[in-house]
Amino acid sequence: MNPKLSLTVSSTEMGLRTILSVIFLVFGDTEAAKPNFLIFMVDDFGYNDVSWNNPTVYTPHLDALGREGIILDTYYTAPRCSPSRASFLTGLYPHRIGIQRGNVSPFRPTGLATKFKLLPQYLQEAGYSTHLVGKWHLGYCHPDYLPTRRGFQTFFGQWGQQSDQFTRMHESNDYIGAGYDLRRGENITYEGENEYGTHLWRDETIRLVSELRRASSEAPWLIQVSFTAARSPYQAPEAYTEKYANLSYDLLSQEDKVRYGMISAVDAAVGDIVKSLEDLRNNTVIIFTSDNGSEKQIGNIPFRGVQGTLWEGALRVPAFINSDLLKPHSGRVVKSLVHISDWMPTILNLAGININSVQSDGFDIWDALKGTKKFKRKSVVYSLDKDDKSRKFQFGVRINKFKFVWGDPGRFEVNSPFQDDVYHLYNLEADPGEYVNLASTLPRVVEKMKEKVLKLAMEIRTPFHPSRYSLAYPRYHQGIISTGWCEADWWKIIWNEEEDTPMEKDTPLQEEQDVHLQGEQDTPMEKDTPLQEEQDVHLQGEQDTPMEKD
Repeated sequence: MNPKLSLTVSSTEMGLRTILSVIFLVFGDTEAAKPNFLIFMVDDFGYNDVSWNNPTVYTPHLDALGREGIILDTYYTAPRCSPSRASFLTGLYPHRIGIQRGNVSPFRPTGLATKFKLLPQYLQEAGYSTHLVGKWHLGYCHPDYLPTRRGFQTFFGQWGQQSDQFTRMHESNDYIGAGYDLRRGENITYEGENEYGTHLWRDETIRLVSELRRASSEAPWLIQVSFTAARSPYQAPEAYTEKYANLSYDLLSQEDKVRYGMISAVDAAVGDIVKSLEDLRNNTVIIFTSDNGSEKQIGNIPFRGVQGTLWEGALRVPAFINSDLLKPHSGRVVKSLVHISDWMPTILNLAGININSVQSDGFDIWDALKGTKKFKRKSVVYSLDKDDKSRKFQFGVRINKFKFVWGDPGRFEVNSPFQDDVYHLYNLEADPGEYVNLASTLPRVVEKMKEKVLKLAMEIRTPFHPSRYSLAYPRYHQGIISTGWCEADWWKIIWNEEEDTPMEKDTPLQEEQDVHLQGEQDTPMEKDTPLQEEQDVHLQGEQDTPMEKD
């Protein structure tokens, strides 16, 4: 028997009902007014993978929730999965938490630095019960990285990056060995054997909602449902893929049809989960977000590039928020800049937590969503990364309409050819597809962007992104994706920091948002126009026109 397979923590042993009873006894009726949070985080959904942007895709439940809520049309994430999930849970840009390089891939001895306090930890302190279903992907090599040690009181899902959608087996090659990856709490489980992954996460979430209702209707909760679709391996039951059997056009492959089936399966699961809320719906905030764009170009149309790059296709993804608490301001599309880090302060403030004491790169957007304030965000950091083994770097930001990338916008690969005088500058209002590089025609804008980026680069925390480690291979762990084969304090060495090292609350980019970039010689950018002020744009094209249902 592998001793690592029997790891437990006290909260998971207590059982959900006991957890909620303790919360209710401590916080009592004062928690009744606090909203619940239901987070749907999908895997590799691009901008073109939802029916409000592409009617070819069958997502009626997502479409209805988005149209009845508020669709965020200019919504950004990090270019890869782990950095986005880390930004969501910390409210910080990936370069500020040392996870900008890429995914915490299987068998790598690293994870999201334990220095940082996560969203569910804050919420627990405010009387919430916290639950994660589905994909974690922020490290598992040491027990301190596990979701049950980072604030989630219950967990049912996968520690690693991805596996077969039916068997939960991660397969690399015969030398590494195939590894099984499904946990309840920290214990291996074989529940739902050969059941489709999206259905497994759906059924668990519905069970959890039912248990929460029975245990205590007064205690608020957070449930994060992290679907493992629609990234590879591309697998879906025929009931979903048959919807696309007769589709035929040049860009669409058979694999794309299966992927569309995965998307439709997620849509159906979301519909079932939301229906299960019943009376809890009126006090629940529903948030839908992708973690990054698709690895398929067809999923990111009309934008350029695929996940893992700094092209818009990797970064600008579908998102919406739906809640009765937003009425009568729902039923519209917002064109304002929103970043995945904005959810952290928004959720914490709604939960009654003082966000002034919380370090965050995000903005509380609740009042802006309700129309009582303007959206504050005028800039986004796409990624800031530099290799600690060479002179290679990659910097990308957006300020108002201008996007600037210093270095290759493609995937950041260490130990590869590099030129430090490669600049990409795009006017995303006029050229969202990034076809016309303005760097040579607007050199003053490039220089101003470089100045800002260099200030931001001073805040980069060097990522720890080692190669995979043989001690992790499933062949040495009885065919199980297991923990306990690394240390979790790498950041103390690389950053030379301790647990309580303070960090500046605002980045230079946020502090200098009043400095605009026009591109004319020595001509400062005029004050914001209504478009630059990023006022809400309604889907029907007219102010105050409610969005019609399909």
